[in-house]
Amino acid sequence: MLSNGPVRILHIINSMNRGGAQSFIMNVYRQMDRSKIQFDFIVHTYNPCDYDEEIRSLGGRIFNLRKPYRVGWWGFLYELRSTIQQQGPFHAIHSHTHDAGGFALLIARMLGIDIRIAHSHSLSDFAYSSPRNKMTRWLKTKMIRRLATNWVGSSKSASQVLFGRRWSKDKRSKMVHNGIDVIRFTNRLKEKAALREELLIPSDAPLVGHIGRFSGIKNHRFLVEIFEELLFRIPNARLILIGDGVLRTEIQRLVEHKGIQNHVHLLGHRDDVPELLQELDVLVIPSFKGGVPMVLIEAQAAGIPCIVSDHIPAEANLKSGFFSFVSLNQDTAVWVQWLLKALVSEPMSKDQRILAIQEAGYDIRMAALELEELYAAKIG
Repeated sequence: MLSNGPVRILHIINSMNRGGAQSFIMNVYRQMDRSKIQFDFIVHTYNPCDYDEEIRSLGGRIFNLRKPYRVGWWGFLYELRSTIQQQGPFHAIHSHTHDAGGFALLIARMLGIDIRIAHSHSLSDFAYSSPRNKMTRWLKTKMIRRLATNWVGSSKSASQVLFGRRWSKDKRSKMVHNGIDVIRFTNRLKEKAALREELLIPSDAPLVGHIGRFSGIKNHRFLVEIFEELLFRIPNARLILIGDGVLRTEIQRLVEHKGIQNHVHLLGHRDDVPELLQELDVLVIPSFKGGVPMVLIEAQAAGIPCIVSDHIPAEANLKSGFFSFVSLNQDTAVWVQWLLKALVSEPMSKDQRILAIQEAGYDIRMAALELEELYAAKIG
């Protein structure tokens, strides 16, 4: 362990609103011995974020910087350098962003920070289409690989897209899964009625759920199509959509256009996701692309059946209960057949689920220890 604490670790991330990467960081932060290791954050927003209050309560600091495209790259580099110099010293820089990550690592090296971690959480940062954007991605990726002293990936697929196909051969590479507080999700609710009471849902109505931001990659439109098909088989079923995003209004209009608004509940951001998740009867994730969503790990810990698209990596299946990959090329009727199977499936025991989560490396205590070892290392 580190001897003269607390040392400060500076995280670089777009915002600290709820999301997979942000939830993981906060899970790790809560596990850390904060008398020895403290977290600070550079975010590229001046708007209040979901985790700001908790970060400050844990002893962390938040530094707001303008986004590179607003201030220009030279202006961004100046602000970044000034912040690190004035607010340091920092024992390590931990970057969670592809867009500005290379420049953060560059400034860190210039300032003599020996531990520079690049962390790849998902595939969504790499959806570049035009030749110019592909070249930009290539340059940023090269910069990150060259300047980072440690490469961390949350999954095999996430590691590969940022660090290359031979990432596992590089001595800087380390896999740190987006761990969860296993006990919080395996201690299932004794009375699963709060959500039904809140939304006035009958006790016998199956609850089909999705948790995630409303964006094109999450494929909410197809999910609504699947659910509409399910209603022909189970007329009292309900669709629970938890999250927010730019496409929420569009999806709400689609639901109204189909005339199924009495069966679909858009709950927005919620602070009680672990409790809400445990009330669902099945989780459906028909994403076009992605790494291993944290919500899938949480659902498997809770014993919730999962039906996901074949674009989700195979490693997402921890074999802790009912889990099915379905091709997005299949029509809605096929997805409904899998939904019907999931609704009559039996969950594994709590002990079996805990063991499966731990063996797969998704226990947050293990993930926190692995990062603690990186922060404690003496490099150079």
